[in-house]
Amino acid sequence: MNSYKRFDEEMIKKIEYGLETCNTASELASLLGIDVSGLIKHIKKVRTLKELNIQNKCGNKYICKKAKVCPSCYYDHVKFKPSQEKKCFSCKKQNCNSYCLDFDSVPNCKRIKKFPYVCNGCEKLATCRLNHLLYISSNVWETTKNIRSISRKGQHASEEELVKISILLKPLLLEKHQSLLQIMLTHKDEIGVSYPTLLSYIDKGLIPGIKNIDLTKRVKYPIHYKKNKDEPTNFAFLEHRTFDDFINYTVSNSINNIVEMDTVLSSRLDDHCLLTLLFRQSNFMLAFLLPNKKSDSTKKIFHYLQDTLGSELYKKTFSCILTDNGTEFTNPLDIEINRFTGEKLVNVFYCDPGKSGQKGKIEKNHVELRKIFPKGTNFGNFSQDDINLALSHINSEPRTILNKNCPGVIARVFLNDKVISLNNFTFINADDVFLHPNLFRK
Repeated sequence: MNSYKRFDEEMIKKIEYGLETCNTASELASLLGIDVSGLIKHIKKVRTLKELNIQNKCGNKYICKKAKVCPSCYYDHVKFKPSQEKKCFSCKKQNCNSYCLDFDSVPNCKRIKKFPYVCNGCEKLATCRLNHLLYISSNVWETTKNIRSISRKGQHASEEELVKISILLKPLLLEKHQSLLQIMLTHKDEIGVSYPTLLSYIDKGLIPGIKNIDLTKRVKYPIHYKKNKDEPTNFAFLEHRTFDDFINYTVSNSINNIVEMDTVLSSRLDDHCLLTLLFRQSNFMLAFLLPNKKSDSTKKIFHYLQDTLGSELYKKTFSCILTDNGTEFTNPLDIEINRFTGEKLVNVFYCDPGKSGQKGKIEKNHVELRKIFPKGTNFGNFSQDDINLALSHINSEPRTILNKNCPGVIARVFLNDKVISLNNFTFINADDVFLHPNLFRK
């Protein structure tokens, strides 16, 4: 049975009737076919306070023992015996409610504190001298319609609030070219609205000085380059290294520290490219500048990693690598084997052809990289130091998947400091993260 149902006029009338006839909330919820906790919240939310035309409207008057609360009490000139001293609730000449700090118009009654949470069906309703809390179906239905109508009418933020949002967003969006999602992660409390609401405000042009064109570009699909027909292809390296082998290996050995590997291409006029390595646990990414997209260039990078980290740390860090069938990765032994001892240190596996989504995290992270190096960028114009600077900004960007933390912070939990420093990572404050080609034009 579906526990969620919309409260329509017919159901509201049934609730009003059930409050007088049912003994428990569970019984009424079962008859209506709805969740009991949702029913209780609904009753408490829409019940109406009906104030009686009486002198003392305090809901606590039958248990209150206060006396002479008013500055000029009516009973001051009357002498009573100590046992007969008049309490405030019995005063009929003056309204003491406005002077009492403990005044509460809600009736202090057991019936209000448990089901049915209202005065409906109470035998003492006609003679009760406390204010009444009532569930009136006609009022509830009007209130429900108004709530639904208001929630669909325009923006809820005032002009002043929209101006404040504009002042906050302008320097981060227009000058530092940060993504709207990143700004939301670091300034959600200051903005005061949800991410979809903020997007709708921008769509409608409600935020002064900010338009859709000011937002960072959405994901673009990669250009499919034609394969060189003269290039020899040997798929023998895929034996025991397929994606199914990867699944079996990680499950049977409880492997968590998986590294995804890929390359980011330069413009068609240049052979340079980036070798990227992403650690799944932290979303921390490394990138190294290659002179060309060949396996020899990839081999040199991994020999450098082995020499820098040492065999043990290299084995621990890159124990399981998942990549695609690109020609630059067709010699897995260059990555797996210690070139001096012949010992197998790591395992390389390959995605199924045409299914780059099997290493989706690194593909998604390339979107952040392309904010700084757009498609058509000539990597030959950049040095490894430039790449390192870009990686510091990317790894300092807060991520929703990391509970608003950045990859650089999370990486310190899982990775050795030597690994983190391979790209000379420097933490950058969230408001200073700059993901735009202008990063190198400052």
